Amino acid sequence: MSGRRTLVSVDLDPIGCYHAIHGLPPPPDEHADVVLRRCLPRFLALFAELGVRATFFVVGSDAESARDRGAIEPLSRAIAAGHELGNHSHAHAYDLVRWPAVAIAADLARCDAVLRSLGATPCGFRAPGYTHDDALLGEVAALGYRYDSSALPSPPYYAAKLAAIAWHALHRRRSQSLARSPGALFGPRTIHRVAGDRLWELPISALGPLRIPLVGTFVLAGPPWLRRTLVRAALRADEIHLELHGLDLVDPDEDAIDPRLHRLQPELRTPLAERRERLASLLRERGAVTRLCDAIA
Repeated sequence: MSGRRTLVSVDLDPIGCYHAIHGLPPPPDEHADVVLRRCLPRFLALFAELGVRATFFVVGSDAESARDRGAIEPLSRAIAAGHELGNHSHAHAYDLVRWPAVAIAADLARCDAVLRSLGATPCGFRAPGYTHDDALLGEVAALGYRYDSSALPSPPYYAAKLAAIAWHALHRRRSQSLARSPGALFGPRTIHRVAGDRLWELPISALGPLRIPLVGTFVLAGPPWLRRTLVRAALRADEIHLELHGLDLVDPDEDAIDPRLHRLQPELRTPLAERRERLASLLRERGAVTRLCDAIA
């Protein structure tokens, strides 16, 4: 597991997830397909241009709903293009770790069944909001999966999450995010074994002594000094794991998005063309991009 390598994963969280973390009411039905119908095809086009194969973590309920509405084609195209589909839970419940074991197992199995019905062979998992514990990972292992990718060992991320929860509370909005999994903050930043040695853990990169998370929000739409710092560190590293979200390639001028999200999500305040070019530039310079499942092959 050595050598220069670039892991890329994309969480296809539906728009409703962002409403939940910001304490906003659920979005209207016409916003339901934005990530799968609008953002995913943009990722597929960009990755095809660059010859990149990536891992997409799919929310089972969103894929199920899209299939019922006849909007599942982009996920089928992702599989046909050689991308990996991973399990991001069925309900994307931020409190999944608090559920009884039997309910967790049922949720993971339902998402797994949806992905397999599309022709995927899922073998990896990412927890909603990165919130996980040994019990949750035990259910992932029991499903026969080979890896988890829920660790984000970054104290700055954890501090920012706490600040956001408090800020929303101050404005009388209840965020559904949980301030859990603090043990992972100072955990290993390299691939390692978890769940009683039954799973590989593929952490999202946290770079430099401050452990700044290598996520799309900062790399594509963060302040200039932060973007430059992250990109320089990413280009120097032998191995990185860049985590993106479907929202990273949303177009606020064309896609159905609640105006309140514009004020709350920095991605939406940066033109789509700029975000796309920044991502393309980083991936071109890094090279050696692979799916998460290939990193443990």
